[in-house]
Amino acid sequence: AAVVQAVGAWLRGLTEEDSVLLEAMVPTARLPVPPPRSPAPRLPVALRICTLVCRSWGDRPQLCQVACAVGRAESPVRHGAALPQGLDSSLQQWGVVAPSQRQALATRLREATEAAMAALLAAEAELSPQQRGGTRARTDILGVDFLLACVDDALELVALATNSQRCLETCVLAEAMGRAVGEPPGDLPRLLAEAMLHRAQCHLVEGKDILLIGAGGVSKSFVWEAARDYGLRVRRIWG
Repeated sequence: AAVVQAVGAWLRGLTEEDSVLLEAMVPTARLPVPPPRSPAPRLPVALRICTLVCRSWGDRPQLCQVACAVGRAESPVRHGAALPQGLDSSLQQWGVVAPSQRQALATRLREATEAAMAALLAAEAELSPQQRGGTRARTDILGVDFLLACVDDALELVALATNSQRCLETCVLAEAMGRAVGEPPGDLPRLLAEAMLHRAQCHLVEGKDILLIGAGGVSKSFVWEAARDYGLRVRRIWG
């Protein structure tokens, strides 16, 4: 009722071209945490989960890295405002003690991140090269931010936004911090290198002429689809 009253008051004073934008309020999760070591009051905090997913071979989304940041609950937790830390340790500090519950959240996070990337790839596939911004324009690396929220006494992952540069910087920083303290290297450098090398190989063959002799029947139709995606000019000679 208070929101409706406030919006109505604003609308009466707006001009014809102005409007009021309403956004959903997503409450952050409040879990029981260990008592603080200091007697000072503990302010409510929020957990922002930053994920990085890349286009793998066969246009399959693959989660590369996860980094978490903790900030004040009453204000957005922005990139670069806090040092990143791992998902499992963040959930333990948050009060998620059971390993099975932490593993279940990690699995749901992977599924949600890769589903977001898959939806974006499907939308791009329906666009023409001009609508995408050019023949080479496509999304290979995507960042998806989540908020750990509590809905009906259950922990939920709420997607906040997608980006590229911010999540990449955060996840690379988390990878570097882990290696600095002796943690084994993760898969982030390898996955990013694979994505970039795949694009580089496509660029090398783009616009080239390829002569195929006896290219096969219907079962080899995927060859023509791949050639089209790579920008090849194919000439066929049937034997």
